[in-house]
Amino acid sequence: MSSRTSSSLQARSLGGRRWRAPAVVAALAVGCTMAGSGVAAAGDRSHGAPDAFVAAWDLAATQALGAAGFNPVESHVMFAYVAIAEYDAAVAVHGRGDHFAVDADAPRGASAEAAVSTAAHRVLAHYLPAQKPTILDPAYQAALASIPDGSAETAGVAVGERVAAALIELRRDDGFRATVPYTPPVPAPVGTWIPTAPTPPLGTFLPGMRPFALRSADQFRPDGPPDLDSRRWAKDYAEVAAIGSATSTVRTPDQTVAARFWGEPPFTQAHASFRLFLDQHDLDLADATRFQAMMSVTYADALIACFDAKYRYAFWRPVTAIPAGDTDGNRRTIADPSWTPLIPTPNHPEYPSAHSCITPASGIVLSRFLGTAHIDFTVPSVTGGAARHFATRQDLTSEVGNARIWGGVHFRSAVDDGTAIGERTAKYVLRHHFDR
Repeated sequence: MSSRTSSSLQARSLGGRRWRAPAVVAALAVGCTMAGSGVAAAGDRSHGAPDAFVAAWDLAATQALGAAGFNPVESHVMFAYVAIAEYDAAVAVHGRGDHFAVDADAPRGASAEAAVSTAAHRVLAHYLPAQKPTILDPAYQAALASIPDGSAETAGVAVGERVAAALIELRRDDGFRATVPYTPPVPAPVGTWIPTAPTPPLGTFLPGMRPFALRSADQFRPDGPPDLDSRRWAKDYAEVAAIGSATSTVRTPDQTVAARFWGEPPFTQAHASFRLFLDQHDLDLADATRFQAMMSVTYADALIACFDAKYRYAFWRPVTAIPAGDTDGNRRTIADPSWTPLIPTPNHPEYPSAHSCITPASGIVLSRFLGTAHIDFTVPSVTGGAARHFATRQDLTSEVGNARIWGGVHFRSAVDDGTAIGERTAKYVLRHHFDR
């Protein structure tokens, strides 16, 4: 229990604004059986019983985001709202750690499970109203049905409502999913990214979005891709042309498997791995919410920083560059008009690599959370393939970066600079939040 008075509720914006929220009173239905994963979360058993709520809401949110048609970039950013709300609601009840955005107190004995479930439901329902009747309300009713009725549940619900309402207000007009068109110049200079699908380009809103922890989207902006007349560009080009081709004769079978594995739906794959982590590590509710918030804020801000650079430099993808290698002014590059990549090319600019911005960052979060470089982390396949296991964060960083080259969707410079963005973002988030 926090030492702050139970009548106070303050919210701290990450851009320096402060806002005092009114009390929110909610009447919520109860009933149903618990929907979700049934995962028993793991962690420090001395703190509390293993959690079954955080993983269940992770799965419910994943299902709701998919049903709403959110793309992977939007889904990763959206989950930061959910994880922050869950974490701050849990902190309000148990008093372990510092809040991230909303500073709230709870009456003694309030149910943390009710607070976390209510905060998650309220935030998801705000952003995904069409999913309330089919996914979110049944999951919420099931969650409350598993909590004993009484004053503890009632108090927890009220705390979760207040935290969620305050967070929604804090993030109002933050630029999430704003309509920002991308129009390549006509004629486009050589090296300019041209959309690789007829659908709208992904993540165009991110450069203008207010980050959750970073000072600005361009805080860690890299210097840009190599000049087209440089030796570095020629080296990057030759590597992908040889090993990233759909018909490559130099890529090994395991490299092909890895490339295809990391080409699976990234949000679904990442959150399946997070739920598996909760299942394997005996975290109680407090530590489970902290883990999810650490990971989700890092992912969201790393993507904001990454896409700031993507649309600042708007660099072409291998699928465009290699067939046009004779137009770049570099005598070392040889065009291959029939070249195609091993895996489908995502519809956003090449530089820097988004997977490299976020997945290596997750390794840093895991290492800090566990207090060891040996993360013992398993990422499951979501398409029926074999899971891949990583003993250290260096193993994870190396494979995911190389896999984007083996798959023919990124050049080495994009991987290296994307990894730097992710690592700098993770260290910044952990240094300023979550007592890490």
